[in-house]
Amino acid sequence: MLKLMKYDLKRRQERILAYFVIMLLVQAGIWISNSSMGVDLLSYNMMAYGVFGCTLLLFAFFNYIRYLKSYARRLVPVGTLQNVLSPLLLNWILLLLVTGLAAIHLGLYILVYSSDFLPVNFWRVASWCIFNLLWTAGFELILLMFAVTIAKSLRVKGTIWIAIAVFAVIENGISFIENQFWGSYISALNNAFQFKVYEASAIRTGLKLSDIGTNFWALIFEAAVGAILIYVMKLLIQKRIED
Repeated sequence: MLKLMKYDLKRRQERILAYFVIMLLVQAGIWISNSSMGVDLLSYNMMAYGVFGCTLLLFAFFNYIRYLKSYARRLVPVGTLQNVLSPLLLNWILLLLVTGLAAIHLGLYILVYSSDFLPVNFWRVASWCIFNLLWTAGFELILLMFAVTIAKSLRVKGTIWIAIAVFAVIENGISFIENQFWGSYISALNNAFQFKVYEASAIRTGLKLSDIGTNFWALIFEAAVGAILIYVMKLLIQKRIED
């Protein structure tokens, strides 16, 4: 799986590097155009990182589509499961790189403006939010990959609409089940922004973040669903190769 990921990185390294350069230039432009630290500056930074993260998720998704379309790639003597997991691993690694750059960016802000703008217990709550966002990115990628695998397994026209329908049904079905049992919509995404901000006047040391917490049963349910979908994708791809 690591060899496949390195292969994909090598083939797309110029495009990936261009994405990162564009992101750094955009962030530099945001910083230069906002001379003082404030909510607007941080909001623009977070929005830029979010858009870039979504772009990388789509990059991994389209890389998987190319794998399904490439007959020669499917005949490579590598396990089918590794081919399925490779885009997922690639997505997480790229998102971790973005997270690392964001952490360095925040460190620069602290050096320039001091850390007074950070709420109390910021790092603990931020780490938990990042974990939830990374899991959500991986889980949504699995749903997208499963939908397109189902569509490509059917020898009919209009497969793009089938993929959209399958994705919508599974996404809403999972959300309905989680809402019925645990009162959440795609647990990790819901919990990524589940925190309260206390006013400075209420806390002696300044602003404070308080995470609402999460229901780990919902996360376990999503992990089980993800594992089942990956196994089904493996079977469908093997059947397609045999045919």
